[in-house]
Amino acid sequence: MMQSSVPSSLVITLPKSKPDHLSSESNALKQFIGQELIRSLSQLGEGNVMGPWRGKRPLELRGSRSFKSTLYGDDHAHGHAELCLLLEGSCRFSLANEGAILEAGDLVICPAEIPHAEAFITKRRAYRLVWWSLNSTDPTVHVTRYTSRDGFALDHRMSLSALPAEPRRRLQRLRDWAAGEEAPPIDGMRESLLTLALALFRRALEDGVAQMDTRELVVQRAIEFVRANTERALSLADVAREVHVSPNYLTSLFRLISGESLGRFIADERMQRAAALLVSSELSIKEVAALLGFTDSYGFSRTFKAFSGRSPTEWRAKERK
Repeated sequence: MMQSSVPSSLVITLPKSKPDHLSSESNALKQFIGQELIRSLSQLGEGNVMGPWRGKRPLELRGSRSFKSTLYGDDHAHGHAELCLLLEGSCRFSLANEGAILEAGDLVICPAEIPHAEAFITKRRAYRLVWWSLNSTDPTVHVTRYTSRDGFALDHRMSLSALPAEPRRRLQRLRDWAAGEEAPPIDGMRESLLTLALALFRRALEDGVAQMDTRELVVQRAIEFVRANTERALSLADVAREVHVSPNYLTSLFRLISGESLGRFIADERMQRAAALLVSSELSIKEVAALLGFTDSYGFSRTFKAFSGRSPTEWRAKERK
């Protein structure tokens, strides 16, 4: 049998009732939005906003001579804009390969396809960020944090879908400003972000955390994406891009929710597909390797043997008996 670390039937089962911990999470979410987030946004000022525009670039405001990402590299980018607000503490941030030191209250506007990254200043210095993912199909807000004890973690992830008309207009305005050639007006940014925060707060009061916290759904979508793309060599960044979070946070979240490593799951699903093809098809070893995105059959055979304990030829011969 394959030495599979992750069962191919892995499915995240969402709770149908509201256990006590959901009530606690719901209260924490309401407190976070109603107090911390709204207070921080209301204090947003001209000197706190950074972006790729002249006079607003990280090096021109809070420059840092060096930057080394401890997360996912300076080439991390999306096909949609993101906004990043530092709520608490301080951290390093890179935008278009220009480093800055962020302090609480700073907001970074990351237009689509602009590389960005973050890192702690020292391992003992904690910080917490709020990210607005402004993609058109699944806009979200997620709250991340770093502490020396827990490392990087995802606290909340809230959907911005199905908003009322006015918050939807504000969301589109943020997208337009992020794509513009000039820095956006601070009053308009503040008002639009506050409108979205108030819409989230109303939903939290009405629906609670069970309807707003979509962490389990993120993991399930990652699982489905991996299984639909076993024919190519997926990276953690590929999967994270599909579900609109960073590779680092998706890795942590995947292990938290499923109990398994995302990297191991990706590799295991690919080998599960290979095992099935070796038994059910007449494809050669080289053809199976090519179908699954391997550049050569030697690398495929070595990977397959590491997972199954047998070479592809040995596997096919034994399983077909």
